[in-house]
Amino acid sequence: MLIDVHSHLDFPDFEKDFDKVLERAKEAGVFAIISAGVNPESNRKVLEIAGKYPIVKPALGIYPSDALKMSDSEIENEIGFIRKSGPFAVSEVGLDGTYPEMEKQKLVFEKFIMLAKELDVPLIVHSRKAESETVEMLARLEAKKVVVHCFMGKLSIAKQIEDNGWLFSVPCIIQTSSQFQELVKKVKSTHLLTETDAPLLSAVKGKRNEPAFAADTIKKMAEIKGVAKEEMEKMVFMNYQRLFMGGPQKALNL
Repeated sequence: MLIDVHSHLDFPDFEKDFDKVLERAKEAGVFAIISAGVNPESNRKVLEIAGKYPIVKPALGIYPSDALKMSDSEIENEIGFIRKSGPFAVSEVGLDGTYPEMEKQKLVFEKFIMLAKELDVPLIVHSRKAESETVEMLARLEAKKVVVHCFMGKLSIAKQIEDNGWLFSVPCIIQTSSQFQELVKKVKSTHLLTETDAPLLSAVKGKRNEPAFAADTIKKMAEIKGVAKEEMEKMVFMNYQRLFMGGPQKALNL
């Protein structure tokens, strides 16, 4: 059973053939797709999709650049909405060094770290060009259930993430990215998950990504680890069960 712990199924890229995208995912063996909201409108679309399709799990949050466009009161209102909605995870949230106002980003990120702890759900984190700051905040605020999505930082920081008991979600671009190949080589299998970031981060330039392609990521991860594809798939599924479901029995009873 395959897992996609980070996607954006509410994006307009999927409007014309959404049902077929999910059919292909199921045919590929995908068990669960976590779809992450990026702003208030996106969060509501994610909840609507998850309400219609059991395979889709809602992750709600505010993307760093979207948070910068919102007032403090708008951010607080959205956090209140997310709290009442009971999300499967909190995402997409975090820090991004390509955008300005890092102090505001940090203030918002802290609110989401605390929200995830309050709700006792995993926090799926964006950390582009701000990996050190992201890890520092997560550690200082004692975040427990953490997935670092599409980690592009130094391996020394990756070691800190692993030592803290947090996990990495590996995107489809591992097929061509030496950086992700090295990350998977160095990190223990017990700390690895799969994501697509669909419709983004396709392994083929210009091609729309989708959850079914998590199968290709598993194949590449197994090759790097020197294990059978089935063994790698089982390990990632167990990691998902442990972090998101609180144990194998609960996950299998969904």
